[in-house]
Amino acid sequence: MLDLSAAMQGFLLALGLFICPGPKDILVFREALLGRSRVMLVAISSGSDLFLIAGGVLGVSAALETFPALQVLLQSAGVALLIGHALQAARAAARGSGASVASATKVGKGSWVRRLLVMSLGNPASWLDTVVILGSVGAALPTSASVTFSVGAFLASIVWFTAWVALARGASHWLIPSKSWRIVDAVTAIAMLGMALWLITGLVARL
Repeated sequence: MLDLSAAMQGFLLALGLFICPGPKDILVFREALLGRSRVMLVAISSGSDLFLIAGGVLGVSAALETFPALQVLLQSAGVALLIGHALQAARAAARGSGASVASATKVGKGSWVRRLLVMSLGNPASWLDTVVILGSVGAALPTSASVTFSVGAFLASIVWFTAWVALARGASHWLIPSKSWRIVDAVTAIAMLGMALWLITGLVARL
């Protein structure tokens, strides 16, 4: 029997977590501005959320609590990923993205899809929201309720990224000038670097 209360709990909790944009959301926003497929953007973003939520419910969240060294390893990898994206965005902001935007739209689908998949599955902020928080809450529920809880959280992800991509596409006509794209790249770099520094602080405190 479908547990609607568990589904609503998953939906509301997940939506509350997702509406605070993180590094993954910023990358999705930028790719949407470049005119990437809306369906692909939402499918990759929400599909990765479902994968991580399911993993958390099935025991990954418990494993992270049991093995602190695994948390340190994943956070360290996440820091490297975020710093790499921050440097790439900072270079684009420094040189001006007006020319690179035109060339970026010609990049093969496989390239930007891989980039988004890596950020979606390797981003520590996504793991915190999906595996640790949503996964641990879902794992504490009875089996039938945990399934509907996960479905509700997945639907929240679809709603959020559909709205987020639509917002980006609606704002795209304001970002034609090179100066506007430099601002987008600068904000991206700051957000990525800020998250990396926050993770480094946590790692130092843990050691």
